[in-house]
Amino acid sequence: MLRKIVLLAFLAAPWLEAHPAMASADISCSTKWTLTQRELIDCYDLPFLSPGNDSRVNLQLLLIDAGQAIVQAPAPSELQVQPPFASTAPFISLGQLFAAIRPRGRQTEVDGTGSDLASGEGSRCRSNAAGTTDFDAALSDSSALPDTEHDALQRARRDLRPTCDDTTKPVPFETPAAIHSALGLQFADYLAGATAFYQGDYDVAAKRFAGLTTSDQPWLKEASRYMVGRVELNRAQLHAFDAFGILTRNTVDAAALNAAETGFRAYLADYPKGLYSVSARGLLRRIDWLGDQPQKLADEYAWQFAHMDPARDQVSDADLVEEADSKLLTQVGPGDVREPMLLATLDLMGMRRSSPKAAPREGGIQELQAQKPVFAGKPELYEYLLAAHALYVESDPVGALTHLPTSPPTMPMSYLEFSRQVLRGLALEAKKDWDGARQQWLALTPLARQPFQQPALDLALAMNYERHNGVAKVFTFGSPIHDANVREILLRNVAGPQLLIEHVKAGDASGRERRVALFVLLYKDLTRGRYAAFADDVTLTAPGAPDPADAENLLGAEPDAALFRWLGAHDDGKYACPPLRHVAQALARDPRQSRSLICLGEFVRLNRLDGYPLDTQPPPEELGGAASQFAGAVFSRLEAYKLIIGNTTAPPGDKAYALYRAINCYAPVGTNDCGGKDVPQSQRKQWFRTLKTVYAASEWAKALKFYW
Repeated sequence: MLRKIVLLAFLAAPWLEAHPAMASADISCSTKWTLTQRELIDCYDLPFLSPGNDSRVNLQLLLIDAGQAIVQAPAPSELQVQPPFASTAPFISLGQLFAAIRPRGRQTEVDGTGSDLASGEGSRCRSNAAGTTDFDAALSDSSALPDTEHDALQRARRDLRPTCDDTTKPVPFETPAAIHSALGLQFADYLAGATAFYQGDYDVAAKRFAGLTTSDQPWLKEASRYMVGRVELNRAQLHAFDAFGILTRNTVDAAALNAAETGFRAYLADYPKGLYSVSARGLLRRIDWLGDQPQKLADEYAWQFAHMDPARDQVSDADLVEEADSKLLTQVGPGDVREPMLLATLDLMGMRRSSPKAAPREGGIQELQAQKPVFAGKPELYEYLLAAHALYVESDPVGALTHLPTSPPTMPMSYLEFSRQVLRGLALEAKKDWDGARQQWLALTPLARQPFQQPALDLALAMNYERHNGVAKVFTFGSPIHDANVREILLRNVAGPQLLIEHVKAGDASGRERRVALFVLLYKDLTRGRYAAFADDVTLTAPGAPDPADAENLLGAEPDAALFRWLGAHDDGKYACPPLRHVAQALARDPRQSRSLICLGEFVRLNRLDGYPLDTQPPPEELGGAASQFAGAVFSRLEAYKLIIGNTTAPPGDKAYALYRAINCYAPVGTNDCGGKDVPQSQRKQWFRTLKTVYAASEWAKALKFYW
């Protein structure tokens, strides 16, 4: 686990702005819309076995295939969306995958269950509440116990409120005066042992519980057998952790640890389905971890995964994966593990690169070859690992294909089979067999039945079309690509004017997609110099005009093309602009016309469109990273102001305003917020002097006090 669980919606709307999503650190999530991932990236995981996945995702997918976890499609969620085009959301998130896993049981407060075990047994006092309940039930089942003794013992147990961090001298339990019967005294002995245990007096606790292991009362006998192991485990780890909770194994009491294991295994032998068997199995895992026994620990996880029982209280699948990750996968190497699913997860971790340009780890293929006997019962998983190593580590797609199926399947796919088939498609792409890869993606599409599989294929096929002059096929009637995020990324970044116009008018497109297409069309018309086209295309918007006070709201949940019916604006009544359509018509006649350039800049400035995400392409290796079919350089206010400043025929008022705005592009900290090519401070100083001397009488010279 190289990062915390992140709770992001699966395939969240592309308008969603990335926010810090780490559980305990202010780290923003990264996003990469691609299926080829060699590096671990926060918040971004793929629904097939991949080196770039969080190790917990890969393990969870293998558990689903093994029938040891159950996955269900995530329910649609209402998203709190942010300004449009701010960023894209992760393709799949660990939190969403975990949310889709149905717990195979429910957690209890008994030690050894729940996610707390991943961090340790926790405070020994955390079982106090459950212990009270069990004690009361045992009293009620003991009909031979006099009522007065029952009530006294019940009060005494409920009065036991340990803190487990009290450093004062232990206070022995005092048997209530009302207790005289042999059975009552046994229950009192149990309370004395529990009091000593919670106070950290393990010698007394061990003696009391050991004396009750032959009791005729069933619960007292079973609970004491279990507590013998717990006492020794707590004794073993008494000095094992420093003030920061860091384990120091050489301070573990080895003798006590061995005694704890003996105690728990004896309990499980006699009570395989006892009240505390789940906890005992969990604490055996803790013993293996404390004792640095990775192979035994891996075997315990394998046993636990194979024995999930929905009819009993159990640690959930997600919690057990979390624990296995933190206590085993991130602590050991492949040579320490002989369980196939855990070993495969470790192997995929070993195929990662620390960065795109980092050299692969040496010795990986020899390591894999030596593991063949471990995977004797899972040959397809082993062949997949060899193929993954060839593609991800050796960059050998031809070699990868020798370990993969030669044709698509004929039935719905498990996650392993899906992984094999996806890797085949990626290998075909890597060897530039674009047609073969496209046929692979198309053949898999009707067979993708498991949650999360279909969106991955939509992404794969869309990227194939995008890079080989087929982006229009994504939007044709009957297209197999349905994922709204994939389609919108292409509309925003790649689609040209004709495709956008056609999509605005397409009767089979969703209303949202038509609105997105219209917004992108008008924005890029205006900011790529297609002024005449903008004047025509803006008539596709609804009649009327937006309220200027609500202009910012038009960049809310999804873009509203009403923004482009801007009626013009003025700055404190000193620089007025006509409606935006008139501005575009004037620029169509003369792209250097100073007043219209300034007014286009005002539209951008007042609506906070500087650096708008539609002005930036994704990286070439990601969806939307192919060359845009919308030609033209991006409009920059700074470049427009420079053009006016250098125009000898521009009116003085326009020049003064251009100087004023160009200098303000760097306010207040000297960083350019207006796009275009930066100018040095010396140039800004010269502009300031020109404004203050040549145009000293202008309102803008009087208003400007500094340059940055």
